[in-house]
Amino acid sequence: MDAFLIVTRTLHFAATASLEGSFVFWCLIARTLPERIDRRLVVLAWASWCVALLSGIGWLFDVSSNMSGTPLSGVLQGGVLGIVLTQTQFGIDWQVRAGLLVIIGICLAVQVGGWRNVARWIGLAVSAAFIASLAWAGHGAAAEDIPFDVLHLPADLLHLIASGAWLGALPPLALFFAGIWKDGDAESVSVAGRVTSRFSVLGITCVTTLLITGILNTWFLSGTAAALLGTLYGQLLLLKIAFFAAMIVIARINLLRLSPLLERAERNLSAGISAIRRLCRNASTEASFGFLVLAIVGIIGTLPPGLHTEPRWPLPFRIDFAEIAVGAQKIVDVAFVLFSLFLVAAVVTAEQRRHRGMVASLVALVVCAVIGGIALRPGVVTAYPTTYFASTQPYSAPSVAHGAPLFMANCTVCHGADGRGDGPLARKLPIRPADLTEEHIFAHKVGDVFWWVSYGLGGVMPGFADKLTPAQRWDVINYVLAHAAAVQVGDVGSRISTTAAPPLPDFAFEQKGAQNTLSQTLKTGPVLLVLFANAPEERLAQLAALKGVTCLAVDVAHASSATPAINVSDDVRHMLGLFRSPKDGNETELILDRNGSVRARWTAHAGLADTTTLSTDAVRVARIPAAAANHAGHGG
Repeated sequence: MDAFLIVTRTLHFAATASLEGSFVFWCLIARTLPERIDRRLVVLAWASWCVALLSGIGWLFDVSSNMSGTPLSGVLQGGVLGIVLTQTQFGIDWQVRAGLLVIIGICLAVQVGGWRNVARWIGLAVSAAFIASLAWAGHGAAAEDIPFDVLHLPADLLHLIASGAWLGALPPLALFFAGIWKDGDAESVSVAGRVTSRFSVLGITCVTTLLITGILNTWFLSGTAAALLGTLYGQLLLLKIAFFAAMIVIARINLLRLSPLLERAERNLSAGISAIRRLCRNASTEASFGFLVLAIVGIIGTLPPGLHTEPRWPLPFRIDFAEIAVGAQKIVDVAFVLFSLFLVAAVVTAEQRRHRGMVASLVALVVCAVIGGIALRPGVVTAYPTTYFASTQPYSAPSVAHGAPLFMANCTVCHGADGRGDGPLARKLPIRPADLTEEHIFAHKVGDVFWWVSYGLGGVMPGFADKLTPAQRWDVINYVLAHAAAVQVGDVGSRISTTAAPPLPDFAFEQKGAQNTLSQTLKTGPVLLVLFANAPEERLAQLAALKGVTCLAVDVAHASSATPAINVSDDVRHMLGLFRSPKDGNETELILDRNGSVRARWTAHAGLADTTTLSTDAVRVARIPAAAANHAGHGG
């Protein structure tokens, strides 16, 4: 970790929030303050301004150093700083923020006469923009190919503004209570009551905003349990949420226990004064938790988001809802909803000190948990540290080609050359090796398969972590998946199927002098993949002229000069050869949906479809939706 960057980020977040919070306190919480308290707030705001300036410069230098690969001392040399400031989004953002900081300084300098209030309202708007502009220095401004990503940046902006308003206003609130507590008179308690009431409204608004935008940001950056539990980013995010929850608990105590004492101060002045002292202590404690939250933000901003990191699953089990019967899933859903409702009821009755209601809610909670747990039990399956790993080797022809000889050299003695579990040693083993051509191979997470290949399974299958590199193990897995997909495709008929089907590996080809790939071509619609050994050119020309489907004709025998054929490498030709059988005759036609899955298959031996049928089928295949972008994406 870059300790200097973490420190400068933390200080900058804290100072920026404090600046916004100071103006929020002046404009929205306590417009008129005793002069001595107002002076303290001015000092606090100026101190925050100076820290924001210095930490911002430090942050800029560190980023420039990392971008250029030069030490901090060399950033000013060779025009590095100028390049970062003028040619990067971060630098342009920093230029804008520098201008905003200057305006904030002017607003702080205007502290006399009627202009002071005007300056403070301008300062409120500019300081909100100043903290919001941090969104362009974080992950929120980065475009991601995930659903609803358009909401990410607005959510980040609102999150920053709300956090600055709430966290940043806590130190001024603590200063206010500390200053007014010493007065110890009824008027001071009355003023404290009004300030507390306004701050409660602000707090509720900000906390609600933070909850909504925080959930959205968590979804965009760590939207899976694996990313939350299995990455440092996710674990720090959970710690941040814990600190945030602690702040909410303290705020609830202030609202429900201490604020009423201020309202009843006319009858009990000493209780009101004591409440101010306790509010001062609680505001200071909340501000401390707030600083810890900002420190975590300072750290996680230097880390790749959880979804961009390979998660190492920490638990020996996981929940697989596919293993739970439909009826049991409904029971789980109902139990979860009731559990949530009774949890809310338990909290509400506890706050209202309705003990019977609280006990009833707790009993209902336990009942829901037991019923839901029993229904969920079949879905609890074994998990491994690599369960949520994603393959580092693309599921493509080159990886399949690399994996084939590795499989033959290391796996066939047990699984057999065809992967059907009938190798030479199979009969001598206490447990028959798995048939790697059956459909079940696709039901396993590739991360689980990677663990088995690496470290063995069941005391029978040996591990290969000390023999094969991680990339080689992924190549073997890709070969096994491609081989199994080819076997499954052999059972596909000539009628369009919409059931789940394994995809073909991706491959590159050349057509009319241009390079392309199967995955890129599929983005435009269905593909008719024609694997031929000696097909008539007239047939290939008819297929190439079809509307609504792209025809890719591959000469798997490498013996034809048919014009519509595409050029592929030998690796691709060998991989595609897995999807043909000698019984097919001289031509095999596969129609692929936009996910690369085979939806129908024709062979010269069984009879090829006419072009009218192919056009009609292409329309049906085009209606099969493409798989949504994988939000778990990089993490699996």
